[in-house]
Amino acid sequence: MPESAANRIPLQMSNNCLVASIQIDLTADVLEQFRKDLLSQLQAQHARGIIFDLSGIEVMDLSDFENIRATISMAKVMGVSTVVCGMRPGVVASVVLLGADTDEIRAARDLDMAFELLDVPGASEKERKRVGDANIASDNHS
Repeated sequence: MPESAANRIPLQMSNNCLVASIQIDLTADVLEQFRKDLLSQLQAQHARGIIFDLSGIEVMDLSDFENIRATISMAKVMGVSTVVCGMRPGVVASVVLLGADTDEIRAARDLDMAFELLDVPGASEKERKRVGDANIASDNHS
């Protein structure tokens, strides 16, 4: 039986980037369909990057995070830069405390910062510097 549209993660092109806005509960089936949809769109579109907007996720377990991380790795193998954005503080705390591997994950607080990290034309040099300064400050607090 095909997945209903209600159980799919929408993908939109914006500023030459694919934006995956995850606003539904994650299940193994939803994540598998998402991976198929995303990789298909990457092959069909010429996106310069992918933004994984996780702002709609209230609870994420280690399995869900690792599944998203695997999808990010697949996109990277296809030559596309990725940024995760919008993770709620409780979700961040959960995945880190559960031991998730976050080393290769580029993250931003919101969509605007995610577009800046992907160096989408239109982001000013001052904005890129602000993002770089925020990353340095974040690294110093790690």
